[in-house]
Amino acid sequence: MGKGTGTNYQKLFYKDYEKLFEQNSKLSCELRTIRYEYQLLLEENLQQQKEIGRLKSILNRDGTNSGTPTSQTPINKQKTIPNSREKSEKKKGGQAGHKKCKLNRFLDSEVNETIEHTVDECPACKHAGLDKTGIIEKDGLDYRIIVEKKRHTFVVYRCPCCGKEVHGEIPNNLKEENQYGPQVQSPALTLMNVGNVSINKTRKIITGFTGNEINLSEGYLAKLQKRAAGGTEKFCSELRGELLNQKLLFWDDTVIMVNKARACLRYYGTEQLALYKAHLHKDKAGLDEDNILNLLPKETTVVHDHNKVNYNDDYSFSNAECNEHLIRDLKKVIDNPGSSWAAQLKQLLSVTNIEREKKKSGGCNEFDESFTAGFFQKFNKIMLLAYSENRNSAGKYYGHEELTLITRVLDYKNEYLAWVLDFDIPFTNNLSERSLRDVKSKMKISGQFQNGKTAKYYANIKSYIETCNRNAVNGFYALHRLCTGKPLPLNEVFQRPKMGCE
Repeated sequence: MGKGTGTNYQKLFYKDYEKLFEQNSKLSCELRTIRYEYQLLLEENLQQQKEIGRLKSILNRDGTNSGTPTSQTPINKQKTIPNSREKSEKKKGGQAGHKKCKLNRFLDSEVNETIEHTVDECPACKHAGLDKTGIIEKDGLDYRIIVEKKRHTFVVYRCPCCGKEVHGEIPNNLKEENQYGPQVQSPALTLMNVGNVSINKTRKIITGFTGNEINLSEGYLAKLQKRAAGGTEKFCSELRGELLNQKLLFWDDTVIMVNKARACLRYYGTEQLALYKAHLHKDKAGLDEDNILNLLPKETTVVHDHNKVNYNDDYSFSNAECNEHLIRDLKKVIDNPGSSWAAQLKQLLSVTNIEREKKKSGGCNEFDESFTAGFFQKFNKIMLLAYSENRNSAGKYYGHEELTLITRVLDYKNEYLAWVLDFDIPFTNNLSERSLRDVKSKMKISGQFQNGKTAKYYANIKSYIETCNRNAVNGFYALHRLCTGKPLPLNEVFQRPKMGCE
């Protein structure tokens, strides 16, 4: 080896090493870049999975697992109408063994018109001069509208002593030169507030009924609604006072439209009482303005649909949650993550409620201690399973919603399960749901309210009619009394002989 050869080898070695080091550095940099991009793709994929889960959850919602109304079912999806009744194999219509409902033949004293139908000749051979051998009687029940144009005269007298002219007192319904009577006003109010017919269509219907004799203006109908609402204020005040004395109270609210904006119609009531209040906003301020919940004592139990405002420190009453809404939420968990705990809890609640109804029909007012202990043991076992299944849930989005439900059920366990310990507390808040269903029909048929005042007019009149109906006093009769200036007071509604509900 010549002089300097080792040095040349070292130079070549270091040169090759620098190249390898440079290549390795580039590879390391590229590898870090790939790892970073891979991590970004993983995070993006996770976000996409969450978004897919969220969208699927929305698509899977219907009336059975959420509060989505049937009217909002997407066009490409079959409508699902919630119905807790089990399907039977029975045919539609009257059932064998049931009493047939039909009109009975009139008493002779009840018949106010007789129409005789005769035959001039035999339909078979055309022979005239038939011999009369008997009569077949068929009754018909009908009515007709007769327009009455009454003139009231008030004789004017002069006192021979003081010379003053006097006459009988003229009632308010005759102050003007010509006014519509209560028989015109009460059907109009019935159409608008019971039939949910718009003002324009109410005018047309009454015009048709009377053969164009009575043509109400829309302005008059609007004033009539306002006047009727004013006539029910005392009744609504009495109704509110009665609600404050109840041991069990239902309440809920729903969205109404007022001048193109979302507003609120609220219901408070029992099986016999119904009070409605309208507000432009759905908040605690409206509740306090109604002055009901804030005055209830701790002995009163309020049934609601998990309205968190009920747990405010300003209120003293006890709470009971609606289990029908809980079952919908459980159904949503069953449909999406497919967790078994939700199906088990749903079955436990339903079966226990059926057993409770059997006990109540048999005269019992509570479960025995062993049954109650067994129920809560099963409940606790199911909730432990819920946490276990949620930790192992593959669906990240569903898992979060599922955990929220699990936490809510445990946080409000006493309120959700109060009906197990006290048979007076209902399983659901369906009374409130039914009480507010009619206003949804009104929104579909008549549209929105013009302003907050017209919504409050409707709430007052609705309170009057619905309370009368719940006590078997006909709503039309109640409105007729209102139009004559003698609305039914609450105590008379309770004591009045039953007249049949609409």
